[in-house]
Amino acid sequence: MELDELKNTWTVLDEQLKKNEMLNKRIIQEMLYKKSSKSLSWLINMDFFSATVFLVIPFLIWLYNSPVTKNKLFPKIFCIVLIVFCILTTIWSCYKVFKYLIKIDFTKIIKDNIQLVNKYAILIKYEKIVGYYFVIPVLFLLGILIYYEQKANLFFWIFLIVVYIFATIMTYWSYKKIYDSNIQSIKKSFEELEELKD
Repeated sequence: MELDELKNTWTVLDEQLKKNEMLNKRIIQEMLYKKSSKSLSWLINMDFFSATVFLVIPFLIWLYNSPVTKNKLFPKIFCIVLIVFCILTTIWSCYKVFKYLIKIDFTKIIKDNIQLVNKYAILIKYEKIVGYYFVIPVLFLLGILIYYEQKANLFFWIFLIVVYIFATIMTYWSYKKIYDSNIQSIKKSFEELEELKD
């Protein structure tokens, strides 16, 4: 009799342990989904924020046609380059979101989601290279040419250097703190979810 009671108690305890284990697993999954969902929202919002640079285009067109830039070559080139940059940034940001980020679905296979995040991370890597080695230096060079053509005084030259340094630091910070950290957070969450399913 005692043996039967012991077996029953053991069975009840075993079932309770399994239920607790499943509950804990579900709680961890929910936490990981929320964490990765929050990081995903950050990335989508940042890309849509980047896409809003097209709002600057009317101002640049006005600047291009304004008396300030009349008969000045480099300010006009600067405006054209910025207009092209704004258009390309808007297209690029929308492309990244709709091609990869929007397709991430937490109800889908985790490996597919990890693959989408990895492809997005590769695009961000190329974006960094273009930003650091092309966009910022070209804009800085055009700034130098504009100041040279305008015969700007020392204050404006110092201002240009400060803006260049600030833009470089902010670009680095945004990629490191926003893009890289959120991409890593999503990847880590998906990897942990994958482990839980095994």
